[in-house]
Amino acid sequence: MSKTSRLAIASSFVLSSVALAVALRGAPSQQATAGPIFASDLGPADALLLNTEAGKDPLRVAAKDGRISWGDRATNRVWSVASVDIDTVMKKLLDRPSYLDARKELDEKTQGEEGEFQKRLEAIKAKYPTAENAPPPAEAQQEVMALQREYQGWMEMVRRRGEKLGAEQFEQAYRELVSAVETVADKESIDLVFRFYPTAEPFKSERTGEALSQIQSRTFLKYPASIDITSDVMKALNLSE
Repeated sequence: MSKTSRLAIASSFVLSSVALAVALRGAPSQQATAGPIFASDLGPADALLLNTEAGKDPLRVAAKDGRISWGDRATNRVWSVASVDIDTVMKKLLDRPSYLDARKELDEKTQGEEGEFQKRLEAIKAKYPTAENAPPPAEAQQEVMALQREYQGWMEMVRRRGEKLGAEQFEQAYRELVSAVETVADKESIDLVFRFYPTAEPFKSERTGEALSQIQSRTFLKYPASIDITSDVMKALNLSE
C-alpha cells in the first residue's frame, strides 16, 4: 500500500480558499515547508478566516502540531484515520505455533487426567467382580458415585482452566496486534485506528443472535478502501494473508 495521509476531514473548499487568500495577500514567502515546493503551490499563510452565520465570529483555520485546526481545543483538529480488520489478524495470531503448542499441551494434560479417572473406574470394577446381569454391591455403587462426583468437579476445573488459557492467549494476541498497529501508525503518521469487520463478508450465522452480533461487529457501513491498513499490520507481524 502506498503511503497516504488518511484524513478524517478533507475539504477542497478550504484548500481553494487558502489559495485565494494567499493570492490576495501577494507573492508567497520563502519559508521552509514540510515537503518540496512546486511552481503551482500557493502560500504559506498563517491562517484562513471563513465567514460563518451572520453575527458570528469568522472561523479561523490554521495549522497546529502539523494538523489542520479550527480552534484552540486539542479536539479541534483534523486527524488521520485508518482501520484494521482485527478478526482476521487475531485468528492468524492465534494459529501461530506458540499458541497452538500451549493449547495442545493443555489438551494432552487433560486427556492424561481423564485417563486416570478411567483407570480408577476399572479398578473399582475389578475390586467388586459380579456375575453377568447381577447388580454391583452397595460398596461398589458408593465408590462409583464418589468417583463420579469427583469427576464432575474435575470437569468444572477443566472448563475454568481452558477459559483461563483462552483469555490469556486472547490478551497476548491483542497486545501483539496493538504493538503492530502502533508501528504502522507511526510510520504512516496515522492518529486514529478503528477496528472493523468488512461489510462484504458473509454472516456465517444460523441464529438471530449470531446475525445481530455480526451486524454489530461491522463498525463501518461504508468506508474508502484506502483507510484499511490490515495488510500493513499483518506484514508488521510477519503474517501471511
